[in-house]
Amino acid sequence: MTADEAIPLQAFSALLHSDNVATVCRALNMYQVAASYTRLSGGNPLEPLGGEVRQVAREVLSRPPIAGDAELRAAFDHLSALNVLTSLAEAEDAALIAAVLEGTSDADVRATALLAAAAVPADGLPDARLLGALDTMALDETLAERDRARAHAVREKLTGS
Repeated sequence: MTADEAIPLQAFSALLHSDNVATVCRALNMYQVAASYTRLSGGNPLEPLGGEVRQVAREVLSRPPIAGDAELRAAFDHLSALNVLTSLAEAEDAALIAAVLEGTSDADVRATALLAAAAVPADGLPDARLLGALDTMALDETLAERDRARAHAVREKLTGS
């Protein structure tokens, strides 16, 4: 990596580790946008920081979601972190995703958490807590049929059945 290539990565890393929640959310969203362009551009220029991004997403999800204010909607931090995990999830993220599914009443957070759960690698033994959260959702008649069906489909993907 040349010095010219390192400067944008250093700037992105500074945003990612900001004390300002809105700035961290923007960085997480920037990573996801860059990742989505991979098919078109041949690569994610922020990919060298993927591990760092994943760790920040995990840290965000380990805290309660933000309440929201004039700048950010409620739970925007969790939405940003979950969105990143739709492309960076690893098996050890399953419990964090399950905790979000168990604790949220926000339909957007739930939908994004289901996408992140679907991205958890299906190799090996699926996380029991995540499977339990998906089972609970699939049987929860207070949820829209669409959400229940998605939970069931993600569970099938993870278990192979």
